[in-house]
Amino acid sequence: MRRRFVWMFIRQWLTVGVITAICIVMMFLWIAEKMMELDLKRNFSRVALESIMDAYSVREDGSPHISPRLLKQVEDNGGWLQVLNEDGEATSAYFTPPDVPEKYKPGELIDFFNRQQPFPYRLYILIRPIEGEMVTLLYGVKEPLDTAASVLAEGGTGYEHLIREAGQAEPASGFNGWPEEIRYSLEEYEAGIQLLSAEGKELLSYRLPSGVPHQYSPQELVLRWQYPERYGMRIEMRTEKDSGRIWLIHAPYDAVPGIRLTPFGPTVNSESQLMMYGFGSLVLILLLACGGLALWQGNRFGLPMLHVMRWLEQLAQRHYKEPNDLHGRPSSKRRSGRLKHRYKAYAEVVYSVEELSQQLEQHEFEREQNERMREEWIAGLSHDLKTPLSSIYGYAQLLRSGQYEWDREEVTDFAAIMVEKAEYMDGLIQDLNLLYRLKHASDALHLEYRNVNEVAGEAVARIAEDPAWSPYESEWISSPEDIYYPVDPLAFRRMMDNIMVNAMLHNPPGTKLIIQLQKGPGSGFTLHFEDNGNGMDEATLNSLFQRYYRGTPTDRITSGSGLGMAIAKEIAEAHGGTVEVRSAVGRGTLITVSFSGNKRGHPADLSTI
Repeated sequence: MRRRFVWMFIRQWLTVGVITAICIVMMFLWIAEKMMELDLKRNFSRVALESIMDAYSVREDGSPHISPRLLKQVEDNGGWLQVLNEDGEATSAYFTPPDVPEKYKPGELIDFFNRQQPFPYRLYILIRPIEGEMVTLLYGVKEPLDTAASVLAEGGTGYEHLIREAGQAEPASGFNGWPEEIRYSLEEYEAGIQLLSAEGKELLSYRLPSGVPHQYSPQELVLRWQYPERYGMRIEMRTEKDSGRIWLIHAPYDAVPGIRLTPFGPTVNSESQLMMYGFGSLVLILLLACGGLALWQGNRFGLPMLHVMRWLEQLAQRHYKEPNDLHGRPSSKRRSGRLKHRYKAYAEVVYSVEELSQQLEQHEFEREQNERMREEWIAGLSHDLKTPLSSIYGYAQLLRSGQYEWDREEVTDFAAIMVEKAEYMDGLIQDLNLLYRLKHASDALHLEYRNVNEVAGEAVARIAEDPAWSPYESEWISSPEDIYYPVDPLAFRRMMDNIMVNAMLHNPPGTKLIIQLQKGPGSGFTLHFEDNGNGMDEATLNSLFQRYYRGTPTDRITSGSGLGMAIAKEIAEAHGGTVEVRSAVGRGTLITVSFSGNKRGHPADLSTI
């Protein structure tokens, strides 16, 4: 049933699942692409080389191949690119200005990179082995913030008055006295300027963003320059050669021109905006898809479930038939008896409720049958008690009557009959009491560690010596080995008596009963009761251990209480045993009582004889 439901929901959600998966993958790819585009636009020089190197390959003719899209971004950012071999010679160049050399000496490249020699571009280098050759990518760019910091450091004290004038100018009128390089950084990157002494203390500042300190330690300057994302602020710095003063350019980390999400969509300037638009669109698509599926499922699968609920409500009211449609047929079935299309998805549920209905109807029938059997048993038991009670009452009235004088022999006969009837009545009451104790009392048995050969042999001998059962033949086959097991001797003999008497009572005289004891694994053993009598039909076999079931007419005193076999089974189970019956009409009956020997304690825990 679980597999059936799994496949049902797989079919239902397959289309939506595939569409959702495609949307999620495409959305993540789109977000990753836009995030890379945003990152490249924000700080292309820091991340471009990794992207270019990942897309770098060598053609069959030995020439390098670089993604045209990345080269276009290099051009858009005003940079240039060179591919150097191991000798420092540029084997390929892209957008290289005339003032960039085509070959570098080992020390020269290091001096340019560390800005120990004048060089008009900031350099970024990435070296990686590709196909057995060390490939060096050299990227150069005139970064606006870096250029502005260089101009300020070169101008030195000449720019101090511009900072003062700009600070005094009205915000609305603006200030146009800045050089082009500085003005571009101030406008496009929302930058601010800060002049520090050689000891790191602020001397002058202009348009500083909030949260910028006014004094720095060497470590703080290094951390702010190396990890701008931690502080949400990028800085570029230059030092005046003569005075040692430091010029800083501050700009928000995400202060760059935004990117358009689609040709007609919004423009975003940060990752948070990008994630908001991306996941918002994905959630909207999923909500629409789930909403459409919910409407479809509500109509397709809601009606069958309502039908099942009505069916269950009828079962609670003891109406065991499936609700019918307008045509008087079961609502879930076609005229041919097959399930309707809308109910096929819940076929297992419909079949389970249908089976439940049949079982409940069967149990109701069995309950009524048991109730009727119980009433018949009560009537029979009342008859069985009333008959001997009438005899006792009659003889007591005779003895009480003064009209006759009974001699001693007649009184003795009357007393013997009354004792016999009383003993019979007492037996019936003891049967009821014993069955109740076995069912509900934990101390119903008093176990002793006994030799089963002796206990069982005594029970067989008692039946064999009883004149009432002399027309029947019984044979006892004991176990060659002694079998010790914790038993209640009286209850165990009662179990054997009930089984043997039942076998003789319901078979004609001359029937042979064989009782055999066999040793099992460990301390376990098995008792076999096999007769060659009439056997039992299936109905009798199924009712053999039911309480109140009587296999003979109730007008016979010897028919018993109807509890004998039920008591025998309860005693066997109380000793840790199981009972199995095999019988067929005309072929006799075999009753096997097995004791595994692993449900009781050690012999030392029990009293012994």
